[in-house]
Amino acid sequence: MPLSLRQLRYFARIARTGVMGHAAEELGVAQSALSHHMSELEAQLGVRLFDRRPRGVTLTPAGERLLDHAQAILGALERAETDVRDFREQASGPFVLGLCHTATEVAALTIMRRAADQLPGMHLTIVEGVSGNLLAMMLRGEIDLAAAYQPPDDSRFEVRPILNEHLYLVGLPQMIGPQDAPISFEDLPQGKVLALNLVRSSRSIIHSQFLRRQITPHPQLEIESLSALVQAMRAGLGCSILARATVAGDLARGSLHARKIIEPELNRSLYLVSRAHQPRRRVDDEMAGLVLAVLAEAVAEGRWPGESLAGPGRQAGRP
Repeated sequence: MPLSLRQLRYFARIARTGVMGHAAEELGVAQSALSHHMSELEAQLGVRLFDRRPRGVTLTPAGERLLDHAQAILGALERAETDVRDFREQASGPFVLGLCHTATEVAALTIMRRAADQLPGMHLTIVEGVSGNLLAMMLRGEIDLAAAYQPPDDSRFEVRPILNEHLYLVGLPQMIGPQDAPISFEDLPQGKVLALNLVRSSRSIIHSQFLRRQITPHPQLEIESLSALVQAMRAGLGCSILARATVAGDLARGSLHARKIIEPELNRSLYLVSRAHQPRRRVDDEMAGLVLAVLAEAVAEGRWPGESLAGPGRQAGRP
């Protein structure tokens, strides 16, 4: 017997609350009935989904997998209902846009202003995060579109290349050297580099696992927040490997210094990513066009230094 939407809704609510009684109260069903439904679901799938504890439940590995699917399915259903119910000539409805940190710095304000002007019937939510987190949220149905670095070769994604940008060693002049000349990879200061040890973000900074192993990160600090990272660099606590666009304001003010990394050159590519194989709403197409236009303008005007890669979309992760 196939899974039902009711089963998935019940399961997802229990997973969110962690307490069977709380989930039953929110759903408006008896706790005994809810527990019975979940026992039937586990029997139907042949796996244990929850570990029962005195004060609630936790998901088993199988339960975690089912939750990913449930969130995506229920999110798609909500999108379909909203799209049809609110269908009109003007694009409308909720839309969640994920932006990596650099895209937020360079383009978020322009995107918000243009969306308010061109798509007044849309409710826009912007989520900022490292690329890996944004793509994981997309697979769970929590994000509609993302500007992210180095998406994996995965047929669940449809990606459009935006730009390729060089990476620089960024920090105070006294830490990285005051000269403007490039710095070779082997001369990077060991034990001073911040934010390279993050599993979720390091792949987008340095593609090669071999090269990542050649850098000794800061022994005491590991920073995922861009704001905290910039504060740490301004205070001389370390340096980092970033694109110029990420810290354009600090470079213009002279509060930070940047030197291009060479031998080898380091670079990263930005993509516009959406879920493949899912019905598209008008608001999806309108927002994709709007974001692409804003990012293309940023590259053309030099506000985002890099080589434009704009072209047709593709599925999976390779150009």
